[in-house]
Amino acid sequence: MDLSGSGDVENSPARLAARAEDAVRALSLRTSGPVDGDILASPGEMHEVLGSLKVLVENLARCLPELATWLEQCLWCGRIGGRDPHAYGEVAESIFEVASALARAHRMSAALSREIQAAQAASSDLAVTE
Repeated sequence: MDLSGSGDVENSPARLAARAEDAVRALSLRTSGPVDGDILASPGEMHEVLGSLKVLVENLARCLPELATWLEQCLWCGRIGGRDPHAYGEVAESIFEVASALARAHRMSAALSREIQAAQAASSDLAVTE
């Protein structure tokens, strides 16, 4: 995966998010296989998957506050909201709601990361016994 950061369409934030969504969906489909099927190759692979998911959630948690900050900066710089005071007030209220939701998501993702880390730590015992 090339992440050169050149700003082209292929590496735009929306495209990167879509690719991450596709990857997580594929993982979900892979792990929701039949009960008697082999979902993972080994307990060691589970340990690796949990480690990758933990990093994924940590990176998600890092970008959420940045999204809220960017949105607020757009409002203060006048890039959104226009000059109409009524429209500006509505946009400011919407931005506040988005920022609040992103803050809650950030807290939840931090908690999720800790839980995945606990699962990964517990799975290391399984990986050793294979």
